[in-house]
Amino acid sequence: MSPGSANPVETCRHTLASALERARAYLLERQSPGGGFCFYRGYYVEEPNLSDTWHAVAALTELLGEVLPGKDSHASFIIGQAIAPQPFALYCRVRALLALGVDDTRAEEVRSAAVALQAHLPDLAKYPSLAAALQRLECTLWLKRHFGLAWDPADLALALRQGEHAQGGFGTPPNLLDTAAAIAVLMLCGRPPASRTGEFVNRMAVPGFGFRLTAGSLSPHLETVCAGICSCRRLGLPIPHAEDAAAFVLSCQTGNGGFARAAGALPHITLTHLALATLARLVAPQALRDMIPSRRSA
Repeated sequence: MSPGSANPVETCRHTLASALERARAYLLERQSPGGGFCFYRGYYVEEPNLSDTWHAVAALTELLGEVLPGKDSHASFIIGQAIAPQPFALYCRVRALLALGVDDTRAEEVRSAAVALQAHLPDLAKYPSLAAALQRLECTLWLKRHFGLAWDPADLALALRQGEHAQGGFGTPPNLLDTAAAIAVLMLCGRPPASRTGEFVNRMAVPGFGFRLTAGSLSPHLETVCAGICSCRRLGLPIPHAEDAAAFVLSCQTGNGGFARAAGALPHITLTHLALATLARLVAPQALRDMIPSRRSA
């Protein structure tokens, strides 16, 4: 199959079907009886949180087509959480309830919290990475758009685009994670990235595992490969070495079905959602769901 093929995982359907079934089992095992999800839950540990709950619910319902028997308890857990003026927590709350198809009884309070969020490029010196700051901003912009709140995308997009390197790419040094985060924000602003952004993404593509983080990096990891695939899709570019990228994503699945940053590392619900979302970008979402053995036999 040639690089950039529309369905690079078609050649490994059996492997993918098994991976999806195992990921489904991993996520379902992370449900807390009282509602919510937690990636490290065990027999004596029940500490569900909004982040794990959003990622698990989204992966199960939106990507794997799962009907959750504990839907009501999960919704009750989410609605019962404190409404903090923090973009990621608000985002997880809203997105999780949307995925469950449940109305938030405290929707006006959530909307008021979203109104207070600042929709401008933050002081990057306060953040450990550009990606972290931009992901926070992405959540803010999504919430503003969801609630129909006014904000000025032009100035924000201009300020962000001024931070791109002349040869393309964001971050110091230019890297794929920061660039993918910048692309996401620019898309929410309705201001597509410059052509040099796509050129940078293409330069980060490599055979063997799909994408590298920077021009000088050698060690691949799940987030980098997923960022490359997502960036190509958002920019409307073919995915170079698509089969290699898909194979690398699948290689990050651990023995218990969850996905980790790299082969043999610790799995996490967030990374499992990321991996499944990336695989869905390589095949039609419905085709992905149809590959799951338990759904075919239902």
